[in-house]
Amino acid sequence: MNHNIDFVDSNIVIIASTFNVNILNTVWLYKNKIFTEKELQGATCLPVVVEVQSDDFRLHIIPDRLQFSINTKYKNAKELLLSKIGGLIKLLPHTPFTAAGLNFTYHVTPSDKDMNKLSRSLFCNEKSILFDNLGENNVRFGGYFSKDLLGTRFKLDAKPIAVAMKNQKKEILQLAYNFNISLTQDNDQTTIIGLFNKWDEARTICQDLTNKINSKD
Repeated sequence: MNHNIDFVDSNIVIIASTFNVNILNTVWLYKNKIFTEKELQGATCLPVVVEVQSDDFRLHIIPDRLQFSINTKYKNAKELLLSKIGGLIKLLPHTPFTAAGLNFTYHVTPSDKDMNKLSRSLFCNEKSILFDNLGENNVRFGGYFSKDLLGTRFKLDAKPIAVAMKNQKKEILQLAYNFNISLTQDNDQTTIIGLFNKWDEARTICQDLTNKINSKD
């Protein structure tokens, strides 16, 4: 029986030395056609934080960080990202961006509820001396991996976590994928847009890697 896989979060994060949060008010965002009037209903625009939320996305900006989360069921995430955040950063040519990343998170529930068995099969090297005396059923395993991929530094942080569901704790395996780039002021906007254009390919890589869990117990 296959383990249950849920795609639970997708977002982009852009780090800057400082975002000029003061100018990013609802009038400016509407006037520059970043968001519609409907999307700006209920928006929060304060000197230290900007938040805009709809059924499809959530934008959160503080002075050194922008995060744009996209509903995992949204079908054209790359186009939404390019339209909203691609359009926004083009209007901020003097903002000193320093890093950006694509993030995708999956939760895996063991078909037999045995997290020890699943995490051991994926991450335990029985031949390593580091894994001596870890035979108990209450032991949990995880992993961290990184490599150069798609012109980014690709990272996977995999670990069991406990989540509260209906007043009960449920153990799941969380797979947090990240595609990260560092930026300089010489090419930051072009490089960020290039990263956005890799969204679909990056998402497919993460989905394919996650699906491999069901080919190994």
